[in-house]
Amino acid sequence: MSFLQRIRETSTSWARSARVRPQRIFAAVCLASACALIVWMFTPDEAGTAVVVARSDLAPGAELTAQDLTLTNFPPDLVPDKAFTAVEEAKGRHTSAGLSKGSPLTESMVLDQQALPKGSRDLLMPIRLADDASAALLQPGQQIRLFSSLPDGGSEVVVEKVTIARLVDKPDGIAAESGQLVSVILSAEDAGRVAEFAGLPISFAILPR
Repeated sequence: MSFLQRIRETSTSWARSARVRPQRIFAAVCLASACALIVWMFTPDEAGTAVVVARSDLAPGAELTAQDLTLTNFPPDLVPDKAFTAVEEAKGRHTSAGLSKGSPLTESMVLDQQALPKGSRDLLMPIRLADDASAALLQPGQQIRLFSSLPDGGSEVVVEKVTIARLVDKPDGIAAESGQLVSVILSAEDAGRVAEFAGLPISFAILPR
């Protein structure tokens, strides 16, 4: 093979490589873009507002610890009203109702710790009243008498007098329990009396001021 032929073959090979190289670069860019799109599609959106939720199921009246709570990001439009956004804000409070795992914690779901004067021996206790319509007449500070309907008929006074500390907001939806949940101020003895009627419907009468 002559020297000139070698030069021609080398030039031809170089020209072919030059024509292919931009195509390879373009294909590489397309592949990288596709990979980036796939990663973006399958990466969860971390944007949102951190809300305190129950780490496990919690019973009514439970004292909240850091181990009971965790933070979960909620879309801004789905953040409940008066939700706690830091575990420290809720730690040490007591639940006013039972909470299931993952439930957001709001101010209405904890007992009002300011309802009791410092040094008081009284307790705060959640009670579910059977009559929703009548419960609409209640407001914090009122004193009521509690009754219970007995399984064999008739009724019995449960506690002569308790003070309303808070009316707990009812959640919306078909899963919401019937009856108004209230937190009341009462003595330890009366709290034990109320516990004896657990599971029975509780009604009330408003006492005059």
